[in-house]
Amino acid sequence: MNQEDTKNKLKKAISEAFSRLKDEDGELFACPIVKHECNSRKLHEVSINHKLANHLEIQILQILNGDGKEYSVDIEFNRESVDDKMLKVDAKEELVRPDIIIHNRKTGEEKKNFLVVECKKAGGAKSKIKHDEKKLYAFLRDERYQYEFALQVIYEKGQIRGTLFFKNGQGISEENIEI
Repeated sequence: MNQEDTKNKLKKAISEAFSRLKDEDGELFACPIVKHECNSRKLHEVSINHKLANHLEIQILQILNGDGKEYSVDIEFNRESVDDKMLKVDAKEELVRPDIIIHNRKTGEEKKNFLVVECKKAGGAKSKIKHDEKKLYAFLRDERYQYEFALQVIYEKGQIRGTLFFKNGQGISEENIEI
């Protein structure tokens, strides 16, 4: 399958995963803010990411596993073999833990990284959303990881927005996905 076909199938799978997340797990977006004496707490995005990972797994692995590769969907994956997962972002090496990845859990020459996902809830700091975007670009460029695609997800009440990033001949392109 060529990159254009893969990209189109991936966009459709992501859109379906977003729809299923909204339809089947929409109550996660409506959780009230709980006020305590010293702070206020909202539902942590990891709770939503877990369900998104489940839906992505259902939609995307059927595309990938058809060609004999064995891919897995993991959340908060912070290792590269036995080493910490490090990434150069804005010329600074930092320890990273992507929200969701689709990969084959192998190392060395056998390693295949398909999709890396960073998620944020709307209303958060714009600087954190921008930093996630920079990390996604870095994952696509870094020779250690060689991700084929990267996805930035923004959760809003009643809406999920995504931006799919991918390499093209001139650099990195992006396409929006919304439901």
